[in-house]
Amino acid sequence: MSKKYNAALGAYQIIKNYEGKLVMGIGTGSTTDFFTKEFLPKLKDKITSIYSSSYRTSQLLVELGFHVTKYQKNAYIDVYIDGADEVDLNLNLIKGGGGAHTNEKRLAKQAKTFICIVDEEKLVETLGKFPLPVEIEPKYYNDCLASLRRFSQNIKKREQLSDNENYLCDLYEFSISAPLKTEEEILSINGIIDVGIFAFDKPTSVVVGLESGYRFIDS
Repeated sequence: MSKKYNAALGAYQIIKNYEGKLVMGIGTGSTTDFFTKEFLPKLKDKITSIYSSSYRTSQLLVELGFHVTKYQKNAYIDVYIDGADEVDLNLNLIKGGGGAHTNEKRLAKQAKTFICIVDEEKLVETLGKFPLPVEIEPKYYNDCLASLRRFSQNIKKREQLSDNENYLCDLYEFSISAPLKTEEEILSINGIIDVGIFAFDKPTSVVVGLESGYRFIDS
């Protein structure tokens, strides 16, 4: 089996032993898709509600026979499952390669337990090799771009809008040695919807997929 499959399997092994019914949130990405396709159907009898982080994930859930609950700002979520583009030594994350980091962060923030599933190649000492996604309100784009240039001079705008119909940009060549401080600084820029650093809302645990199985890292 692939490393991504094994990461998803590790998350399933945790969740299948939970007692009682569950409200779940599901993220967006290739590793999360393994969990959604291979293991979520096995948990169907335990799930009372399920929230999705993107149109893409919602479509997949519907194809698998799940009813996706409309997002509610103050909803309680027992467990949120999602992947990451990078995970540092302190379990800070970069997410948003698929452009869904704003909605993913909302669900992670509301979840009692956030399980992040990654293959071992996603583990890094310092965040930043993967470009940092930022979601920007269109009318503030130029001002935001000027402010973001103090973090990186290499910023690229994506052609596709986010699910929230905002601009998406990626900051390249930006080593993030202080994720919590950097997240706070970028979020303070007027017009920034959200940034793909998950330092305030770190995972409860990370399941790392290996060639031979998986291992757990707890925060």
